[in-house]
Amino acid sequence: MLSDKTLFAMDLTALMAIEKLAQSSQKSQEDILVDFMESNTAKMLYDDSNKLWWDGPDATAEEFERERAK
Repeated sequence: MLSDKTLFAMDLTALMAIEKLAQSSQKSQEDILVDFMESNTAKMLYDDSNKLWWDGPDATAEEFERERAK
């Protein structure tokens, strides 16, 4: 079970990545949020064994962009 602090860090990383993606794509945060939360990147972010959240929002946004480019 994840601690509240870890879950908060994951949520904050997701939020900051979504803001970055929305700015760079000229899409609304709501549209990016829906796409992001349905992605494998979100699954990786919330799987503590991957530690993606340790790398921060830029790495998370880059991973999402790589996933979408496939």
